[in-house]
Amino acid sequence: MAPILEPKDIVFIQPAAQCEKGDIVAIRHPHKKTILIKYVKEVDENNLVELSSPTGTDSKEFGKSALKHLIGVATYNYSQKKSLTRGNNFS
Repeated sequence: MAPILEPKDIVFIQPAAQCEKGDIVAIRHPHKKTILIKYVKEVDENNLVELSSPTGTDSKEFGKSALKHLIGVATYNYSQKKSLTRGNNFS
């Protein structure tokens, strides 16, 4: 997720029930007991979230995730002192 997020960055997550294209989200992996931090590529009409990552695994490998697994939207990178809201640092 570099340069927006580095491996040891501390990120604030705003609990949410919804997300939009371009958000960075924390979401439960659809098949494992792990939490992912990924970009939202698309939210479809069936409330499935397509996730993307510039260099890591994403929905191309594990498929779309159900919106019910969303933990929240990343709002601030504390380590880099940068806002993570859409339009501020990435597209």
